[in-house]
Amino acid sequence: MDEVEELVEKLMKGRIKLHEVENYTRNDANEGARVRRAFLEKKYGVELKNIAYSSIDFNDSISRNIENPIGATQVPLGCAGELKVNGDYANGYYPILLATTEGRLVAGISRGITVFNKAGGVNTRVIKDGMTRDILVRTPSVKEAVKLAKWVESKEGFEFLSEAFSKSTKHGKLKEVKPYVLGRDVHLRFRAETGAAMGMNMVTIAAKASVDEMIPKVEKELGIEVAIISESGNVCTDKKPAYINVLEGRGVSVVADALLPRDVVLERFRVEPELIAELNRVKNLEGSALAGSHGFNAHVANILAAMYIAYGQDVAQIVEGSQAIVEASVVN
Repeated sequence: MDEVEELVEKLMKGRIKLHEVENYTRNDANEGARVRRAFLEKKYGVELKNIAYSSIDFNDSISRNIENPIGATQVPLGCAGELKVNGDYANGYYPILLATTEGRLVAGISRGITVFNKAGGVNTRVIKDGMTRDILVRTPSVKEAVKLAKWVESKEGFEFLSEAFSKSTKHGKLKEVKPYVLGRDVHLRFRAETGAAMGMNMVTIAAKASVDEMIPKVEKELGIEVAIISESGNVCTDKKPAYINVLEGRGVSVVADALLPRDVVLERFRVEPELIAELNRVKNLEGSALAGSHGFNAHVANILAAMYIAYGQDVAQIVEGSQAIVEASVVN
């Protein structure tokens, strides 16, 4: 019986746990993945050889990106073409890569790219930039909650929190702290610029540190007892449909437009522009409103999810990203 078989037997008998395997493989996470695969194959009578084929070195990604690795799942990756973007930051032609199992998605996007490029590209602008985190705190009563909220909104309060925030990050810059009072609880929604990083963890750590410094100050100077209830009070709002993200933004908020000449629409889409505008109104706007949806679009989530996977981003953020509004009108 070799080493892998011995470890599989120990796992089968419950002598060791899945997260302890690396203790017996000289901390080799790749070997640990092999052991866990063999264990799952034996226990459940399945064959997992295909998930073993991967370029990932689990010694680099364990704990940071994954726990208890067993292999990798592959998703077909397609290139829809290059999209011409006319923006302040992104300016030029950019390859649109899509990782998906949905047939015709890449072909459909490729068709759209061709039309937009023929019309001169897509104009884009960043209108908001700031990752958010809601630190939920509790006070003794409504009286103290309102008093705390007013202090947070004051110049003194923001300057104090901003200085405390900057001690925990070199790359994040606090832009706003907005309090939301609910009974004796106060949701402190921090918004900060995070540079090139998405910065969710950065903002969480710095916001928590800011409130930690705030607590003794407001207790001493304002007589308010404050306790942290949660590092995320859901007014952020993270990975959940929420209209506050549509109105206030979370991460980077972008607007885009393109002017498609009538002859291009007729040639490529084989339909009158007026019919496209009407369909957008009755489906994406009125239909979504009737359903109570925050997504006034056809299938933005499809495209963004495929791009998030292709570019290695957090796919769960598709919840916020899918809350897009599509407007179509005939201008001449």
